[in-house]
Amino acid sequence: MFGLVLLSNAVYLVGLAIVGAVPELDSVVNVGLRLAPTWSPALVIATVAVSRREGRATMVLAALAAIAWAVGDSIYVGIMGPSGYAPSPAPSDLPYLAFYALLIAAIVVAFAPGSRRVVASLALNGAVASLGAASVLLVIVQPVLDEAAAAAPSVETALGIAYPALDVVLVAIIAGYASAPAVAGSRRACWLVAGIAVFVWSDVSYLLLGESDSYAAGSPIDAGWVVGLALMAWWAVRPGAATSAAHLARRRTAALGLVTPGLGVLAALGVLLWASQTRVILPAVVLAALTVALATVPIVFRQITLGRMLAVEQRALAELRRLDEARSELTATLTHELRTPLTSIVGFTEVVRDGGAGPITPETDEMLGSVEHSARRLTEIIEEMLVLSRLDSGALEIAPVPTDAAAVVARVVDDLRPAAEQRGVTLELAPASTPAPAAIADPVRLGHALTTVIENAVKYTPAGGRVTVVASGGVDPELVEVVVRDTGIGIPAADLPHVFERFYRASNAGSSRVAGSGLGLAIAHGIVEALGGSLTATSEVGVGTVMTVRLRRA
Repeated sequence: MFGLVLLSNAVYLVGLAIVGAVPELDSVVNVGLRLAPTWSPALVIATVAVSRREGRATMVLAALAAIAWAVGDSIYVGIMGPSGYAPSPAPSDLPYLAFYALLIAAIVVAFAPGSRRVVASLALNGAVASLGAASVLLVIVQPVLDEAAAAAPSVETALGIAYPALDVVLVAIIAGYASAPAVAGSRRACWLVAGIAVFVWSDVSYLLLGESDSYAAGSPIDAGWVVGLALMAWWAVRPGAATSAAHLARRRTAALGLVTPGLGVLAALGVLLWASQTRVILPAVVLAALTVALATVPIVFRQITLGRMLAVEQRALAELRRLDEARSELTATLTHELRTPLTSIVGFTEVVRDGGAGPITPETDEMLGSVEHSARRLTEIIEEMLVLSRLDSGALEIAPVPTDAAAVVARVVDDLRPAAEQRGVTLELAPASTPAPAAIADPVRLGHALTTVIENAVKYTPAGGRVTVVASGGVDPELVEVVVRDTGIGIPAADLPHVFERFYRASNAGSSRVAGSGLGLAIAHGIVEALGGSLTATSEVGVGTVMTVRLRRA
């Protein structure tokens, strides 16, 4: 059926072109050919309204609007004079005015199925686009409104104000409709927007030309009305659901939906600039000012929201700091209180095992040995927690001075070699290609960190394996490097980023049956960073691990 609309429009447009060359055909084109492209869209939209269930209310109102325009146009061509004008007021005014009211209602009803919450989320952008478009159109039709306002009060004067005012309302509503992301991203909805835009262009052009007595029937302006109706008919026959507010909320990604309000703001700014240079009617200035004011609302609310979020984050951060300080203080207190009785347990156990309380049986000595071992292990964990607590609070005493890093490394290797040999692991100090210069470090704390790293390498290297330590000048001339390389079980790639976290043990550490608290590497990492250096790790499961300590050169 839409083919009928295309055919009638094509014939009419060709007729308009011929009228310019053959004026005698003017009445045939402006009466006979004009009514076909006016009524055919109305019949198409009415047919769709009857056959389609979804969005039927919108389609029924659109069909009634198109029929009202066709009726009005039929009356108008029957009473217009040779110049193309009909007396005002005329019987055609009533269906013409009904067209505007029904079309506006159809667009509004399209949003009705959405919840208030959804409509509210789209209202601001729509208001900005609507008011901006309305302010521009008011400036365009200002001559018509000025003429009507200057005339004596009458029905003709009221109609002279009503038509441009309804055009302004229609443009405002369709601009708000087009600002919705789903409409901007829907080809079907864009046909409706385009049709009404073309229609209003013809309407406004007719009003402006009529104000200067320059309009003549059969001009290209007449084509705008029928083309606009044809585009609305194409919108009606296109498949797709009605564009409700709920549907709009589900499609927020169309970029044009954000561009339309922006264009509304630019249009409003243009009106205000124009008003500073010449006289512009007050309603246009007010609408333009409201547009700019509404455009600032999201910015203001965004700043308020960001301010509130920042305040909440700052309070949360302060609370976390307070809790962290309380935790550190509690840890320090507990470790201090636990260390004294554990020292007593270890001391008295040694006395009993040495016979200070009388002879004991081998079985008793073995049990006391287990007690002593566990007490020493617990003491080590408490010492580690105390060091971590002091690192957190900044209370750990560190005195960086120029230090012979190679000598510290050699001492640590010598201290740990017996334990390595006992496990069947070769621990060696390899010569450096570049001798290690002095580093900025605390010898005691550096020794602690290196002991932890090397001891860790020995523990996770099976019998027959090798741990190699080398201290050198490193690649960077500003740094001193200590590299600990082992042929141990390795660290899985997923665990590698977490090896320096507290209480963290690699997923394959349990299978190695090596005891550990998961604090050693965290402490070593903290000490090295406190010295201004870095501790990094690379590893491959089944091949081994490489730990690298980098310190500033003295």
